[in-house]
Amino acid sequence: AIGEHGSGAQPTGNNSRVQIVFEVGQHFITVMDALKLDQRAADQLQPTLNDLNEAILKLGDANFSGRAKLLQWLVKLNQMPASEELSEEEARQFLFDMETAYAAFHKTLQ
Repeated sequence: AIGEHGSGAQPTGNNSRVQIVFEVGQHFITVMDALKLDQRAADQLQPTLNDLNEAILKLGDANFSGRAKLLQWLVKLNQMPASEELSEEEARQFLFDMETAYAAFHKTLQ
């Protein structure tokens, strides 16, 4: 797979799934990093969380513990005005929920 990197060829079959799993992991880490950097505004968090959700949907069978929390946060952020910020408590809970969901996602890969 390393030799194929940068070849311009589109991945197929199992390689495509591996690429999507990698993408999901990247998006989880990006959301968690944003929260650790005290980004709390809806317009800072919603796009990245939406990207994570879309990557998970590409997997098709991505039904794991914590997914429901992820969707609840996405709904909450979608309902907030762009400049509205999560409270410190909400941001802490959001980070905890993302860390828990990330761990659950990893368990589904084993």
